[in-house]
Amino acid sequence: MVSTDSKFIDTVFCRFSVQEYGKFRIMPINEAAISLAESGKIGALNLLFKRHPYSLSPFMLEILAAIPETVPVPMYGQLLPGRSPPSGFAVRQDDWVECEKMVHFINASVKNRDILIKVKTEPLVKHLLGFRWPTIDELSSWYTNRARAMDYFSGQLDNCLSLLEFALRKGLSELQQFHQDVLYLSQIIYTNDDDSEMSFNMNLAMWGELSDYEKFKFMLKGVKKENVTERLHNRAIPFMCEKFRKASLTGDVTLSDNTNQNIDESFLVRWLKETSGENKLDICLVVIEEGCRNFQSNDYFKSEVEAVDCALQCIYLSTVTDRWSIMAAILSKLPQLHGEFGFMSILIS
Repeated sequence: MVSTDSKFIDTVFCRFSVQEYGKFRIMPINEAAISLAESGKIGALNLLFKRHPYSLSPFMLEILAAIPETVPVPMYGQLLPGRSPPSGFAVRQDDWVECEKMVHFINASVKNRDILIKVKTEPLVKHLLGFRWPTIDELSSWYTNRARAMDYFSGQLDNCLSLLEFALRKGLSELQQFHQDVLYLSQIIYTNDDDSEMSFNMNLAMWGELSDYEKFKFMLKGVKKENVTERLHNRAIPFMCEKFRKASLTGDVTLSDNTNQNIDESFLVRWLKETSGENKLDICLVVIEEGCRNFQSNDYFKSEVEAVDCALQCIYLSTVTDRWSIMAAILSKLPQLHGEFGFMSILIS
């Protein structure tokens, strides 16, 4: 299949070349489209898709994947596939000879592949193959792999986000969670704390392999007592709440975690216990104090009981013997529990 459209030829060949046009005429149209994509000739590629939708639809995802990862997504956003195929095509009307009988005749009599490419016009391809559109699973997989490739080869995570935003606008809601994960990674990479000395090597593929709790820990990597509250408010706590809300809605009692940690223990509690095990009680003090300020207005702890239990475990897990003042400060920040047993019941347990 080859294009003889004069507008397309003018678009592709700004300065006409007999040799280049000769190559183009005998080249399979999907290979011509890939060549245009690799060259970043989006205008010509767009016109080719419009005039030859039946010939190119089986190769659409392969062609789009050939566009350089550094090309801004809005430049070819109109070419990106959505949940449903386009409603119409700008294909010329069939000539009288371009009928199903001719399709059968060509298939039966023409065996040479090079000749077959030349004689199959777009209306004949329409009769022969019809129009194929990728399934939802194929589209979701393509967008996911394309985003990862863009990040891996170009490091332009903002381009990945732009790609996924186009996918969501085109109805692929299945990519909502993946888009959210990319957004979290983007916030980590592009938002720097003034007093943070953190350096890390993380790409989208590596990020996707982490469990939810490992992502939570990564958001708090390198924190100090001076910036832990800000990092929790801006990144980690919203992430934790979103993951636990999703787990609660789906009825999943375990979150994505290598240790199958039960949902009863929050990411923050686990992280505080690990932090105290590293003898960083000063950080634990800041977090517990902030979390106990107002249980109704923050999402640090699910209840006063959880806060008290977490604080006591942090003290027990610390191995230092010269931080009595910090331990006392932690205890002083805890709420006073009421009831038959109150504070002592937690101490005994």
